[in-house]
Amino acid sequence: MALQSGSRGRSLRRDALGLGSSTAIGIASTAPAYSLAVSVGLLAGYVGAAAPLILAVSAVPVILVALCFRELNRTEPDCGTTFPWTEKAFGLGTGRMVGWTTVMACVLVMSNLAQVAAVYTYLLLGLDGAADSRLAQAGLGTAFILVMALLAYRGIRVAATTQFVLLTIEVVALLWFAVNAFREAGSVDVLGGATGDGAWAAGVLVAVFLYWGWDSSFSVNEESRDPRRTPGIAALIANGFLVLLYVVVAWAAVAYAGVDPLAEIADDDFFAVLSNDLLGTAGGKLLVGAVLVSALASTQTTILPTARTMLSMARRDAFPGQFARISARYQTPTVATWVFAGTSVVVYASLVLTSDAVLADSVAAVSLLVSLYYVATAAAVPVYFKGELRERLVQRVVVPVLATVSFAVVLVLAVADVGTGPLVVVGVTMVVGAAIMFSMKPPAEGEGRR
Repeated sequence: MALQSGSRGRSLRRDALGLGSSTAIGIASTAPAYSLAVSVGLLAGYVGAAAPLILAVSAVPVILVALCFRELNRTEPDCGTTFPWTEKAFGLGTGRMVGWTTVMACVLVMSNLAQVAAVYTYLLLGLDGAADSRLAQAGLGTAFILVMALLAYRGIRVAATTQFVLLTIEVVALLWFAVNAFREAGSVDVLGGATGDGAWAAGVLVAVFLYWGWDSSFSVNEESRDPRRTPGIAALIANGFLVLLYVVVAWAAVAYAGVDPLAEIADDDFFAVLSNDLLGTAGGKLLVGAVLVSALASTQTTILPTARTMLSMARRDAFPGQFARISARYQTPTVATWVFAGTSVVVYASLVLTSDAVLADSVAAVSLLVSLYYVATAAAVPVYFKGELRERLVQRVVVPVLATVSFAVVLVLAVADVGTGPLVVVGVTMVVGAAIMFSMKPPAEGEGRR
């Protein structure tokens, strides 16, 4: 592998993260408060009072995919995760496309996170006019992306410490909301009552968006203690924690507000609509602050794994070699971090200044892209371990097949429900990715491979 000048012999910081830090990064990457804020109304519209149930059921295929990641990581703990694994299983072309899909899903979600962080900051400060101004949103959101990129660049330990603090704030606020909502509400039947518009596949797709992010625990595997074991345990703990948190908060929201009011604000943040009546002005501001903190935390933890995916792709000649550069001082990706941040700024500013449906379309598009690379990763397991299947038949055949079939079915059914906007976004992403990836020449025999 030919490294660029200034990065020869350098690697990411070893043994920097323990189980707790890796778990915190996995949970924070999902942005629990933000994800719930923008998704519970959509879920209520799709499946009605069964929103908590769909969150619990949707966790099953997600956990199956996490087990697939764990099995692959046991053998090859590479910070590029799904890219090197699918490349080895299916070849360089497929690996490149899966890597590109991962990167583009993260670019798109950055637009959501930056917009929410900007709007909530203005609301928290009482600047309602700025909150409604696209130009003001674009300016502050851009600043947030760049600040979070700087924190990610300054070192993985700085990032992990930041995540512990921010995650604690948002979880406490969410539980406070849930306790007060249950106290004010009656009971809710998650199997009966209002049933939304019956778009169950689309509801599962929204749930996928809610859970997505746990795989960041694997993206920092090269910086973890015991890199073959710690990320897998951290990802499973993160998923278990998220199932409980999401079900409790969604149940509390449906019980307190009812299905119809939630469905009516499906394109808005239900915390912003409900929190003042439930918690008072001060409590409402705290919840707004929690969603802001959540978006900021996830902005940072989206930069972390994506920069490492790009770094891994560069090490294997699927990206230009400059992306493999690592800071001598901070032992973090340099070019990859700042190019991703810059790309996110351009895409975010373009969307927020021109689109009227940034939130809904990007949630669906991101969910589709995530489901695609989940399918590819799960399907890669039996192929990756061909010839070595009998010794771990459940982990290498049964679990991957169940995960692949589950997400494939969701994808097929959801395509008919999500509308043309997200499909256009996904289509353009794949076409552009194919053009970029396949325009790059594969490495010569014996060159540039790790």
